[in-house]
Amino acid sequence: MADVKISELTLAAAAGDSVVPASNAAGNATNKVTLQSVANLATPAGIGAVASDPTGITGADAISNAVSLTQAEYDAITPDASTLYVITE
Repeated sequence: MADVKISELTLAAAAGDSVVPASNAAGNATNKVTLQSVANLATPAGIGAVASDPTGITGADAISNAVSLTQAEYDAITPDASTLYVITE
């Protein structure tokens, strides 16, 4: 691709696996990162998240969400296999 100013690019939706440049805080290195990795930093799951890795555990599912709710609230929903539910009173 030829050198083009950012202001001259057309606006288009990009997939999560699209690559963009990212510079470190010191400004002395620039790397390629995916848009999905940038989005992960901006979501609550990307901040202080605990990884869920069921690798090697037969029948285990990864957890991608955790919520706290009462027993009555839990009884009123359809549970999701990737959510950890903490029942509170």
